[in-house]
Amino acid sequence: MIAGLAKLAIGIGVPTRIAKPVAIAVVVLAIGGAVWLAIALVYRSGRTAGGASARVAIGEQHRERTAEARADERLAADVTIAIADRTARADVLSETLLRSTIKDLRNALDATPPAVAGAAPPVVPVDRLRDDLNASIARANRAAETAAAP
Repeated sequence: MIAGLAKLAIGIGVPTRIAKPVAIAVVVLAIGGAVWLAIALVYRSGRTAGGASARVAIGEQHRERTAEARADERLAADVTIAIADRTARADVLSETLLRSTIKDLRNALDATPPAVAGAAPPVVPVDRLRDDLNASIARANRAAETAAAP
């Protein structure tokens, strides 16, 4: 092969004494080019495969994090609904207690006999109303202490 390349080099006009080194250089360059091409192909295929596996891994992480975020979102929605329900029940209870207190106060005022002209007004019977208010305050204080306790 080198002899054939040397004859070709002589035919092109390369001097005879350097024809053989030129042929060897051409063979070395051809082999080097083939090795370089093989390395480049291996590098490219490895890079492509690595990129594909990285994309798959990133996609999997994205799916996992998205599923986790959706689960957190559903949990937050459930907690929000539970808080809203509890708040609505507390509002109903507060309104019921307020209406009951107003009714008791009106009943106590209605039960008061009319005042005699020129005399001091009669004492309003508010004992039951006072007891109910004190019990409500005690319940509220206990609830606040329970909520504040860790």
